[in-house]
Amino acid sequence: MKPQQITVDVLREKYARPGEADAEAIRRRVARALAAGESDPAAWQARFLAAQQHGFIPAGRINAVAGTRLEATQVNCFVQPVGDSIAGVEDGRPGIYPALQQAAETLRRGGGVGYDFSAIRPEGALVHSTQSRASGPVSYMRLFDRSCETSKTSSPPIPAPSSRCPPTAAVAWGPWT
Repeated sequence: MKPQQITVDVLREKYARPGEADAEAIRRRVARALAAGESDPAAWQARFLAAQQHGFIPAGRINAVAGTRLEATQVNCFVQPVGDSIAGVEDGRPGIYPALQQAAETLRRGGGVGYDFSAIRPEGALVHSTQSRASGPVSYMRLFDRSCETSKTSSPPIPAPSSRCPPTAAVAWGPWT
């Protein structure tokens, strides 16, 4: 069956690298890249290629960057924990600004990020160390939203598969409620 033109256009726009004209060329590049770390690369390249030829489709980021020189992630989506401090680490979670920096780097490399703000105390809660009131997670969600918007608008023109997670805020209320 001949592929539809829209299929060819999407393939070339999002996944093909220079010199790759069809899905088979992308499959060969991806199979070669995945096999490179194996003890018998030639045997594994054949296995990875056969799997793709029989219906296995690697994640979009893998198809876009495996076997290229792009400094981009091959993982589509991440969940970024956000701790209840401005800096440092609290209960194994990076503070608000370190988490924001980590998320910005993930976005820069083509990954998508969801955020877990559940550790941030609610608006109005007492902050013992400063004897002040917390601004709450929504104020920080706005900060992360603006950073994501900025990262999105200034990102380099590398393929970003449609399966990429949009910058979002995943909120699970924790022990503060």
